[in-house]
Amino acid sequence: MNGAQQPHLNLLFYAFLLMAALGSTSLFAAEVSVAVTSNFDFTLDELKQEFEALSGHKVIAVPGPSAQHYGEILESAAYDIFLSEDEMRPEVLEKQGRIIPDSRFTYAHARLVLWSIDNRKLTSETLSLGEFEYLAIANPRLSPYGNAAREILEAMGSWDNLQEKLVIGENIGQTYHFGISGEVDMALIAFSQIIFGKFLQAGSYWLIPENLYTPIKLQGVRLSNNKAAKEFIDFMKSPRGKSIIQSNGFSVP
Repeated sequence: MNGAQQPHLNLLFYAFLLMAALGSTSLFAAEVSVAVTSNFDFTLDELKQEFEALSGHKVIAVPGPSAQHYGEILESAAYDIFLSEDEMRPEVLEKQGRIIPDSRFTYAHARLVLWSIDNRKLTSETLSLGEFEYLAIANPRLSPYGNAAREILEAMGSWDNLQEKLVIGENIGQTYHFGISGEVDMALIAFSQIIFGKFLQAGSYWLIPENLYTPIKLQGVRLSNNKAAKEFIDFMKSPRGKSIIQSNGFSVP
């Protein structure tokens, strides 16, 4: 065999294996619209690039707050897939009969970090001692990340003591912006907001032990009979899809 042909054959073989992971492929290109929580949009971009290259389909990502997407779906927005920041909204949509039956699934578990744009040393004592001016967290009443932040501070016995130092973000995206803008000393945010594959956001962080807060399940649902949407979800569930998700700071089921 001509040695120059070997790399080309290896690429074909790799593509074949990944296509097999999709379970089935379509002979015709299609579009898949995905309403995705802002915390997962960079990960989705990586997933969609690889899926599009393999399948020929086009994934149209619509990032934004899950609460906004949820409201749009209730108003009959024509999304094929909804990737929420929580499990509550997908479950409600399922109970209301607004999704394809049995399509609700957990696509990732979020992890929290204490993060500062400054290169300061961050440990468990940082929160328990409270030697800082302001800490940003998401709203515990509106966001699973905010609820987890409250659980973490309660577990450390700091929740009551830090009330005057808390800056409350409307959602996890706003909480991150408080941190990166320097308006606060540090923020309790999602690990996925500061890690992008091999790239790490500037600053310092402490990865919060997962036993300090209730697991944050990110769930998705299929909203249409678009076969390409099912193929994309199958890709997310495949070993390659899970590897991409993990590389972006999430745990996978």
